[in-house]
Amino acid sequence: MTGQPLVSIVTPSLNQAQFIRATIESVLSQDYSYIEYLVIDGGSQDGTLEILRSYGGRFTWISEPDNGQAQAVNKGWKLARGEILGWVNADDLLAPNAVSRAVERLQDHSRIDGVYGNCDFIDQTGKKIGEYGVRAYDYPALFLGSEDYIPQPSVFVRKEAVEYAGFLNEEFHYVMDYDLWLRLGMIYTFEYEPKIMTALRIHQQAKTGRALSGFAKELIMMVNQLLFHPRLPESVRMNKIRALSNAYLYAASYCFWAGETSQALHHLAECWKQTPFPKRRAFWLILSFSLFGKLGWRMAENIHGNPFRLERPFWKRSRTY
Repeated sequence: MTGQPLVSIVTPSLNQAQFIRATIESVLSQDYSYIEYLVIDGGSQDGTLEILRSYGGRFTWISEPDNGQAQAVNKGWKLARGEILGWVNADDLLAPNAVSRAVERLQDHSRIDGVYGNCDFIDQTGKKIGEYGVRAYDYPALFLGSEDYIPQPSVFVRKEAVEYAGFLNEEFHYVMDYDLWLRLGMIYTFEYEPKIMTALRIHQQAKTGRALSGFAKELIMMVNQLLFHPRLPESVRMNKIRALSNAYLYAASYCFWAGETSQALHHLAECWKQTPFPKRRAFWLILSFSLFGKLGWRMAENIHGNPFRLERPFWKRSRTY
């Protein structure tokens, strides 16, 4: 026995042959020896399987149809034998010492159930193009702000915590990681490791950039569900109005920048119901442009630049707009 915990890392995959080899290498080249690696492929048709076969038996992989990323990750985590779980998508990368840093922190502090670190944004060539807006852990702020400041690939969490709090909600395709952090945080403690742990790749096919209205819909659904969770801390429950107001405002922003101005107005109306005459500058800017429909959307793009387009990426957007 080494005394070192086994870490199980899962990569969900579907038609990412362009990037998956770099992802695999970033896991296999870790400076921590006790890693179980599982690739859960959804039935790729682009050469991914040839790449997986080329590694022989160096890791476990499965390829079969599934119902999306959340189901694939859950499948891998339920098969996992490790005490600690990680999840890196097939177009993202682990930093060379990410696993050892996470294990060291979790072993040094038995009261901590999860750890997360910093994350760079990279383009399809691997060049750094930005940084994820990571912050020190504060559960009420994570929930009430409707802004997920925890980068998914940088999280390592004890398996027993995930089993108890519940795995990823397979209802969700866009906010499943945020939903899990919020459910885990009702019971368990996370800690921030201020070191680069991962790189998240931004490219034209990335799910983050092409489904803003999906994010908006799921964000509202998630917040409404969790506000009635029996384990929700009282500090959050007492601020239900603030939570809903921020969720509707973020949803309005997502829909507006997707060009869905009528849906943005709907979310702004719901935000108003929670907080009449809101003081947030973002509310009034989105409202002003949305009233002009597609013309307003094009005007906003010309004036401000669309924060969700790759030429002006979303990590550079104003925090209030």
